[in-house]
Amino acid sequence: MNSQNIPFSVPDAVTNARNAKSPFVAAPHSPLPPTGSGEDKTSQAYFWRDRFFEGALILSMALYYIIGNTHLTIVGLSQLNALVPASLLPLISLPFLLIFALLCWYRLNFAIALLPLSLPYYLLQKNVIGRAEFSLAEITLGVCCAIAVLRLALLFFTKQSRPFWSQLRDGLGPFVLPILVFALVAAISIIPAYSRANALRAFREEVFDPLLYVGLALLFLRSRQDVTRLLGSLLGTGLIIALLGMAQYFFFKNTLALEDGIRRVHTVYGSANSIGLLFDYVLPIGLAMLLGRVALSQRFLALLLCVPMLLVLYLTQSLGAWLAISVATLFVIAMSIRNRKILLAGGLLCLVLVIVGVFIFRSSILGHLFEWHTNQHGVSTVTKRLYLWQSALNMIHDSPWLGYGMDNWLCHYSLNLDCHTTIYHYWLVKDPITHLPTGLHDEPNLSHPHNIFLHVWVSMGVFGLLAFISVLLLFYWLFGRVLSRLNSTVAPVNEQLRWMAVGVGGRCWRPCSRVRLIARF
Repeated sequence: MNSQNIPFSVPDAVTNARNAKSPFVAAPHSPLPPTGSGEDKTSQAYFWRDRFFEGALILSMALYYIIGNTHLTIVGLSQLNALVPASLLPLISLPFLLIFALLCWYRLNFAIALLPLSLPYYLLQKNVIGRAEFSLAEITLGVCCAIAVLRLALLFFTKQSRPFWSQLRDGLGPFVLPILVFALVAAISIIPAYSRANALRAFREEVFDPLLYVGLALLFLRSRQDVTRLLGSLLGTGLIIALLGMAQYFFFKNTLALEDGIRRVHTVYGSANSIGLLFDYVLPIGLAMLLGRVALSQRFLALLLCVPMLLVLYLTQSLGAWLAISVATLFVIAMSIRNRKILLAGGLLCLVLVIVGVFIFRSSILGHLFEWHTNQHGVSTVTKRLYLWQSALNMIHDSPWLGYGMDNWLCHYSLNLDCHTTIYHYWLVKDPITHLPTGLHDEPNLSHPHNIFLHVWVSMGVFGLLAFISVLLLFYWLFGRVLSRLNSTVAPVNEQLRWMAVGVGGRCWRPCSRVRLIARF
């Protein structure tokens, strides 16, 4: 893959201005409003037109999702749904879906970039047709894919589709082989799975759908403004969840989840740890923008976005998320230092301080770790994680090559109602040496080993793990090339691209506790 194919080497607004008249390409303009009395009126018109399309896309899909959705308990909406026959509820909101599809036809790149706004609400699914229910993200992705297929078919019949496929191939670059191997191994793992229905659903949600989104992004997000819009939607998602978390904590404390003996904010998720996982991906982007060499107004905006998320992150009481954000923050700070001598000296100083601090306060640190979120038997969350990893290693020992199938962990892990089986279970209820309780008896429904590498190995076997590690290594190799290229030239646009690259790199510094591979892609 040559330097011309490195991500973020995307055309700017001037280069793409000639495409503005095409119904398939949105004229890329700055996401910030024009300023100054002498601003070009055409630029102002483009700016407000783009904001109109963004708002219309969000509003139309939100109305489709809310109206007729029986899983949402909104005052007034439940009473309205009760007056309409259940078979007609999906039809009431259908016009808004058609409006969204029409808007997608003219601004598909906008819809693809804004899709992350729909990710947190996967538990509150909507009845689409018959008994088929899908999450907001799945519905949005399905519409975007349908519009993309129609547009590519139109280009195929007009013999203009070749550049699109070469563009997709060049965009994937060295990732093609490991991604194909990963997808193939994930598909093969369905065959030996105890519950093939679970494995097939997990394959669609965690592998197939994310790869579809990757393809859409590489095909249609081709300008710097598209990337900015995508990262902005991620920050917007984090802000929405942060505001919901603050509202839940200050006004609806009776709804807080009791986890490990304390009340924790969870908002639309089933667990507070899910908020921590989301913020692990979103906060590094805001921190990179805050520390980047960009306009003061943009840095102030980043500060306003990060403060609510940091507050709610504290309210989640998620130790893993705190550690991940701490590492990501150090990474972003390090990448923001341009002078190599200062970076090396500062890095060595921090390393020495950490080693000295750990040595001096080792007893307090270990005590805090192993007394964090203890249950009634005095077993901490960290201790339970260690036993959980041991259970996963025992499973891997018995089936290292093909694994047990995606989302089949519970079938082999414990006696539970989600996947009740009579086969051998690897549940460590008591320590095999001391015979003391491990604390896992109270949590039979843990659906994964809380370690992404063990999770992939248990699900897909060693070949899936190797492919997954290859994707990670290639990502950081490419990340280094991107930063090297941006640092080699001095231009205002490079500073914008640099904080984007650093933010994306900082999002991937919690590799040992990923559950949903969709977030990785």
